[in-house]
Amino acid sequence: MRQAGVTSTALVALIGWTLFAFAGAYRWTVVPVVLLAAAMVIGVRPRTLTPQARLLDAALLASAAAISLQLVPVPSSFRHAFSPTADAVDRALRVGSASSPVGPVGPLTLDPASTAWALATALALLAVFWTARTAFERRGLREVSRGVAWMGLALAAIVFVQRFASPRHIYGFWALITQTPDPRPLGPFVNRNDLATWLVLAIPMVIGYSAARTVPQLRGERPLAGLVRAFDARATTLAFAVLLMTAALVASLSRSGLTGLAAALTTLAVLGRAHLGRTGSRAFALALLAVLAMALPFANVAALGGRWGDALPADMGSRVAIWQDSWAMARDFFTTGVGVGAFERAMLVYQRGSRLMFFNHAHNEYLQVLAEGGLLVIVPAAVAVLAGIVAAARALRRDSGAVFWFRAGTVSGLVGVAIQSVWDTGLRMPANGMLFTVAVAMALHRSSGGDHHAIGTGHVREPLRSRPSAPTSSSISDVHRPGSHRTG
Repeated sequence: MRQAGVTSTALVALIGWTLFAFAGAYRWTVVPVVLLAAAMVIGVRPRTLTPQARLLDAALLASAAAISLQLVPVPSSFRHAFSPTADAVDRALRVGSASSPVGPVGPLTLDPASTAWALATALALLAVFWTARTAFERRGLREVSRGVAWMGLALAAIVFVQRFASPRHIYGFWALITQTPDPRPLGPFVNRNDLATWLVLAIPMVIGYSAARTVPQLRGERPLAGLVRAFDARATTLAFAVLLMTAALVASLSRSGLTGLAAALTTLAVLGRAHLGRTGSRAFALALLAVLAMALPFANVAALGGRWGDALPADMGSRVAIWQDSWAMARDFFTTGVGVGAFERAMLVYQRGSRLMFFNHAHNEYLQVLAEGGLLVIVPAAVAVLAGIVAAARALRRDSGAVFWFRAGTVSGLVGVAIQSVWDTGLRMPANGMLFTVAVAMALHRSSGGDHHAIGTGHVREPLRSRPSAPTSSSISDVHRPGSHRTG
């Protein structure tokens, strides 16, 4: 139990560090993440390739192996056979190409340094995923969700204070060097859509935690009494965190983020319907609408309306131009990709339009993965995604009580980000990648028996796994009564 508690603390620390250390925009901020992830693997020794997750874990390992293959030097003939335009693009990227011909042997990636860094980051996130998934089997859902709520509360406060006190500097002192002539960072994030990605993941997660504490209390003959008992100081804090995070997302004016949040909340309402009933579902939907209504005053409604108004004629045109250039890149490197992390360097050649603004991302996560990884990476990655979807769906069907709401909240956030990723690449930021990784671990962890996260009076209790002789179908009240001690 002590090890599980330490692991939960380490996960919260990782999420907090990557978030507040400039969202991981600078490579030096990712070094502690790699080191702590390695330490967690050594300490926890997570289980991988278990019968329940063999396909998923094998696909994740294959994806990492595919990225590493992009760094392996291969003969130019092999490279030319799978990526006929690679030599020409590589020459165009070199200064003085006439005097610096491409050697007879070289890696598949066009930017080995960036691909090596991407591989190190991917391995660290894999280590975090496996460690978190193992830890969540015993405990940690409550601690991590609560930590995310507090971080979201702090993030929203920083966004609003910074917006009025020092809108052009991160934390009021850190100047930015960007292509944007008038940068307006939002908290530690430079881009509004990157901030939105973090919030789209965090808001449903915290709502799921709140529901896990509240909904079981509404069962029985006196649901109103249960609601009064569950709505304690912590519930008030969680509600305020959801409200303030939603307000920050609305104030960011991120259209893709708002679309993702709408998809996430809709998914959560649909998933929870079977557990809430018709009346409970209506009350839940009204509560979500009330939060959105209370968040609207924090936004510049006129500016938000203007951004939605020019979405098709103006912004859609620029997106299409980016997608066309990105598709040209993906088509030329369809088999092996330009190299994970090498999109920005390759776009120096492929950008055909105005160079007043440089395209450093594809503004479509799926298209960028195809351009960077080709079939070499996207095939195992797609297998991992499909295996994860199947595993999450099966787990949701089996869940009941508190653990269902934890899982439903994180699954809903993942759905929201999947929708947002059609328009943006927010998961490229290490802060978002870390929270995404932990959310996936929450969604896919294997619950031990029935409700291994039992709820007492207004509090989530997470006992150790029951002894083999203990029943696995006990009700919530049977597993843990208010004030009882945790049992092994």
